[in-house]
Amino acid sequence: MDEPGERGMEAEHAELVRQARADGIEALLGGVAVLDAGGRVLLVRRQPGDYLGGRWEIPGGSLDPEEAPRAGAARELAEETGLTGLPLAYLHAADFTGRAGVRARQFAYTATVPDGAPVTLTEHDAHRWAPLDALPELSPHHREILDRLPRA
Repeated sequence: MDEPGERGMEAEHAELVRQARADGIEALLGGVAVLDAGGRVLLVRRQPGDYLGGRWEIPGGSLDPEEAPRAGAARELAEETGLTGLPLAYLHAADFTGRAGVRARQFAYTATVPDGAPVTLTEHDAHRWAPLDALPELSPHHREILDRLPRA
């Protein structure tokens, strides 16, 4: 039998997706703002030849059809950084207009890892741990997400 917390998370995910669809959102994404013990956030840099190549962002990407936002965020984090098994806490959802004018919403979660946690990149060409008060240039929706993180 499911734990009550699991049923609650499923309901939370369903409501997030339902509201996004009601708002006319066409693309759903998940992302994770990973913090280390020192309060720095993990950023990954897009490959030069990619859409928005060279830009720093939090790990994340498109949800699979019928995938819950939290599960998609965890999957994308594992695929892009090798970080797995982290408890994710919901942070914020940020809307933006993507390629070809598609209305998108990224559901963002947070996780914490010890300083020096190994990061294995598969889709990006670099990563860095950035202090929240000294972030590089980010897209507006990633800035909006990171602005929601508590400052020390």
